[in-house]
Amino acid sequence: MSLLDNNLKEQQKINELELKINREKQKLDKKRTRQKILLGAFLVDALQKDSVDGLREYTADHLLDFLTRQGDKDLMADLVNGLGSKVKIQS
Repeated sequence: MSLLDNNLKEQQKINELELKINREKQKLDKKRTRQKILLGAFLVDALQKDSVDGLREYTADHLLDFLTRQGDKDLMADLVNGLGSKVKIQS
C-alpha cells in the first residue's frame, strides 16, 4: 500500500465525518425550528383565548419594536392591530 492510498483513505474518512456532522447540524436546525413553531402556536393560542393577563397588551405594545425588518413588521401588522394596538404601522 502506498502513501497515496493512505492519504486517499484518510481524506475519504474526513469527508464521511464532515457529512455526518452536517447531517447532525441539519437535524438540530430542524429541531430548533420545530420548537419555535410549537412555541409560536402556543403563544398564538394564549393570545386568541386571552388566557394570560396582560399578554395581549404586552404583545401589541412590544412586538413591532422586537422586529427589525420592515417586511416582518408589515407581516405582523394585522395581528398587532387585531390585538387592539394603538400603534401606527409604517408602510
